[in-house]
Amino acid sequence: MKLFAIDLDGTLLNDEGKISKVNADAIRKAQQQDVQVTIATGRAAYDAWIKLEEAGLVTPVIGANGATVHDAQRHQLTSTPMDRNETFEVLSWLRENDFYYEVMTDRAIYSPQNGHQLLAVEMDRLLSANPDISLDTLLHAAEKQYEQTGHTRIPSYEDIPLDVEIYNVLCFSFDQAKLSRGRERYRDFPGLNMVISSDRNFEVEHKDASKGNALRYLADYLSIPMEEAAAVGDSYNDISMLTMVGKGIAMGNANDDIKAVCSEVTLTNVENGVAHTLLNILDQLPKPTL
Repeated sequence: MKLFAIDLDGTLLNDEGKISKVNADAIRKAQQQDVQVTIATGRAAYDAWIKLEEAGLVTPVIGANGATVHDAQRHQLTSTPMDRNETFEVLSWLRENDFYYEVMTDRAIYSPQNGHQLLAVEMDRLLSANPDISLDTLLHAAEKQYEQTGHTRIPSYEDIPLDVEIYNVLCFSFDQAKLSRGRERYRDFPGLNMVISSDRNFEVEHKDASKGNALRYLADYLSIPMEEAAAVGDSYNDISMLTMVGKGIAMGNANDDIKAVCSEVTLTNVENGVAHTLLNILDQLPKPTL
């Protein structure tokens, strides 16, 4: 293997949202053995860079579920932005149906000023109907949604600056019925690609934007055949890259649908599954001759 792509949330990041020393050391060992390592995440590139800096790592970054590709020096190699008019049609429907949304751009992540209130109403309804659900669990899920770098709150999506590139729209909800309606609406929507990265969201982006297409672009840029690439992930937005590479690896915490499309299953994200599978791959590489 000459190229190794790693998802962030639920994969490289532990439950504290950090890259462990064990995982970071394994990545550095791979790089020292001339294996190219890239992050492939639904997060914005500028948010992924902070996670990498904390761990002392430098890698290329596939961001926004494949809508952007940056090299290790943070130069943008390519992007696949959404059409502004199509984006606003999506956002109009989301506003009419009281969805919390985030619009990822090259400058910031824009979300509505009333976003907290929208989620608070949904949490209150969910707790009223299901008193056994933990409030702390719901609050943690909501807070995780706000943790990304670059959040900017705006009165309306119409206030998004004209000169930004729009990469995707993330929709988050505690209302499963509402969430299902949104997923069904955009599952096969013309001109758009819909992916799911958690039980409480869906994301829409340009029809050609995916982690798989972005990884293929990066592999071509690095002159590495996809057959000599591996990828590891845990969620539905990882499937495009897991099925394009020579070795697709599911995290132990991935659901069965993800495991079914992979050739291998590693340990969970809290058990340093990335390091476990990466070190196994390195052990199988030919040893240099003296």
